[in-house]
Amino acid sequence: MDTHAQLELPQWLAPEPLPYYHPTVLQAKATIRENQRAIEQVTFESLFDDVLDLVREGRMLVNQMFENDPRAPSYARFISWVYRDEGRRARYEEAQQVGAEVIKQDMLTIADADDSLEDVNRSTLRINTRKWMLSVMDKKRFGDTKQIDQTVTINLGDAMREAQERLDRARTVDVPVRRIE
Repeated sequence: MDTHAQLELPQWLAPEPLPYYHPTVLQAKATIRENQRAIEQVTFESLFDDVLDLVREGRMLVNQMFENDPRAPSYARFISWVYRDEGRRARYEEAQQVGAEVIKQDMLTIADADDSLEDVNRSTLRINTRKWMLSVMDKKRFGDTKQIDQTVTINLGDAMREAQERLDRARTVDVPVRRIE
């Protein structure tokens, strides 16, 4: 007889699974979440410098880098992780500013190219896309600024006269006249 063979217990002898609210189950889930966060932290730290390099090069295909990673990190959670720390955030924003300069030069190359008539529309799309990227990457230098100028003229003499009339009307009390006999 094979000593390694597993014996299956009848259903009536098998233990009942623990309910989802059992402390043991809750503790196991909490431990799993902590381990996942720790793995995610290590993954993000290992990816950070590579992401900064791509952003500095003006390449916005960082999301593809995440899709091809076997660890399957979340790009949205990575960006959230970057913005939670001021040091990482500053490095990321600096990389975006450098990348904006690279994209700006790239736009000149695209605009100066000898294109056929068919390529002009494609080049226009490429330039417009890069202009939008610049406005997102470096809002201070390349973003649209909206300024509203409004001129209001108030004649203080008329305003003071109207205010005085309202005050006089408020002080005036209309009392009905009664005759006393």
